[in-house]
Amino acid sequence: MLPLADYLRTIPHGILFAAVHFTDADGHPLLLKSVYDPDGWQFAGGTLEFGSDPWDCARREVCEETGLLLPAQPAPPLLALLFVAAAGDWPFKVGVVFDGGALTAEQLAGLALDPAEHTEFAVRPLAEWRTLLSPNRLALVEAVARARATGQAAYLHLPQQRTGH
Repeated sequence: MLPLADYLRTIPHGILFAAVHFTDADGHPLLLKSVYDPDGWQFAGGTLEFGSDPWDCARREVCEETGLLLPAQPAPPLLALLFVAAAGDWPFKVGVVFDGGALTAEQLAGLALDPAEHTEFAVRPLAEWRTLLSPNRLALVEAVARARATGQAAYLHLPQQRTGH
């Protein structure tokens, strides 16, 4: 039996993110344009911090990034679990995407983006997102839309393609 610190050095370490999938009343996905991500468009969400759980993380990030306040309980349905393989200096990444439901026109009009993180938001039909998103990002957006439609959570295992933060 190894001491805990020694044992922890023997197992993989990764990053966990939590996000929320919102749509408009017509079911068109809402995505935010990132200032950091080379793929550009993403769900509202972010990286888990110490002392937090995935739903708390998602709620915090949605509030910081859009101004929307989500209830602490109950957590909404989980739409997807995403695993991104480790590559280079980057560890593996696990993401969870919760169902934020449909936003009203008033809620969409009232979104307040943090300009340090996102430059704009857009609500578009999937057909339009297919022309704008990288294959990995599109796979996630489509899987989340299917999961909401079918009631069955999606599992995606994607290769690492990140070069920046």
